[in-house]
Amino acid sequence: MKFFISAVIALVSLNVFGQNLTTYRSTRSVEETVDRIVETIKNKKLAFFETVAHDKVALEYGVKIPPTRMILFEDPNLMIELVSCRQTTALDLPMRILVWEENGDVYVGFFDPKVMKKRFMLHECDDIITSMSRLKVRVVSEALREGD
Repeated sequence: MKFFISAVIALVSLNVFGQNLTTYRSTRSVEETVDRIVETIKNKKLAFFETVAHDKVALEYGVKIPPTRMILFEDPNLMIELVSCRQTTALDLPMRILVWEENGDVYVGFFDPKVMKKRFMLHECDDIITSMSRLKVRVVSEALREGD
């Protein structure tokens, strides 16, 4: 039953965000999941900026929300290529991965960089955007891999 509910939530999330949100389920806690993603980012020699703890900020304002963390990072080479191609794409940088807890389950999600093609009316830069999409998938997949 729990799997069924998780599957429904994932499908609803995908539909709500116009199928631009890529979502994974983690078997670890939010903290462990974030730690593994950050470790993967650093191991790949990517630029790690910070983790924003939205739940902790909310608590400072007297509101309790489930653990919700945003990880900010980028591949400097891809960033330079993309911004050189179209400067306004910098509005979607650095890259972000969200980790959150919902109904006792932990999820990892991100918007596919391919949405930038429509948002910024890009008719070029396809290779860069494809590389960014693949990078996000690799980072999350490696971090969520079992047995490590």
